[in-house]
Amino acid sequence: MTAITALVAFHTGGTADDVSEEAAQKSSLPVVAVRHIAMATDFELIIYGNYEDEDPEALREYGREAFAAVDRLEDEISIWRPGSAASRINRDAETCPVKVPSDMITLLQESQKFYDLTGGVFDVTVGPLLELWGFYRKEGKLPGEAVLEKTLASIGLKYVHLNREESTVFFERTGMRVDFGGIGKGMALDRAAAVLRHQGIKNARLNGGSSTIIGLGAPPGKTGWTVDISSPYNSDAGSSFATVTIKDEAMSTSSASERYLEIDNVRYGHILDPRTGWPVANGVISATAIVPEGLASDALSTAFFVMGEEAVRTFCNIHKEVRCVLLVESGAETKVLFFNFEDEHVKETR
Repeated sequence: MTAITALVAFHTGGTADDVSEEAAQKSSLPVVAVRHIAMATDFELIIYGNYEDEDPEALREYGREAFAAVDRLEDEISIWRPGSAASRINRDAETCPVKVPSDMITLLQESQKFYDLTGGVFDVTVGPLLELWGFYRKEGKLPGEAVLEKTLASIGLKYVHLNREESTVFFERTGMRVDFGGIGKGMALDRAAAVLRHQGIKNARLNGGSSTIIGLGAPPGKTGWTVDISSPYNSDAGSSFATVTIKDEAMSTSSASERYLEIDNVRYGHILDPRTGWPVANGVISATAIVPEGLASDALSTAFFVMGEEAVRTFCNIHKEVRCVLLVESGAETKVLFFNFEDEHVKETR
């Protein structure tokens, strides 16, 4: 699973300090902004208190507790930390069952759920393909047909055996590896949101990088958190092509416009189709998923990018609880498609 890099510009505007100042002027409730760097990206929390005399320092402490949960998750899932559960799985699971924390078993079970739900399009075992194409070392090389076929034999969550009772993971094929980069930020925000809810926070905005957001409740006087989806062609302020509102929901956007390799003057995006081994080229240039949880929004936004317009339409017709926004390019035409929205707001298409 690859990292999600499409930009999401928050309609509430500007930096965290800007948001806090504006919000403080409009509401008598205390509000704080807390930032943190994890998973090689910037995390930001905008936290509202529940009553006027609530101590802002207590809100900041809740934010620090939330970020501590993010850091613990990164220690568990990072493939770049030798002692992490993910690294131990990648190193040893093809030779023997690897004992891991129960949280990792739960995470892999969730991953398998979305693997099955999307017909194998969402797949956290796509790591060998990312390595083959050169996305890890950031030096692209067009793979030959034979080596691509060999690598594809190592792809597939159906070849990952989980033993819940023993809390072990085993790879049924050699050369396999897991990579949680594509759902890491969503998982992190889920954990952070759980901490804030435990502390009684009802209204907060949590964003991981510029592509994943969770909106708890709503800002004072609003029905939800208003979010602009930025154009992959232009990430400048005001370049959004759609606006949505979320409340007690997570939202993720996938695009290959910022992370790519150039090989022989051809640009290849980082989102790969695990069925073919090739970067996606189906006309979808931005895919947004809105669901209750961050892991799910991350998984589905990438899956939607890979699936393409018609498959997404079919999926959303079946799963009415899932909202989706696609930006699709077909020849000279660019269109914005909304699925399962009652109220649609299109700001710009290019």
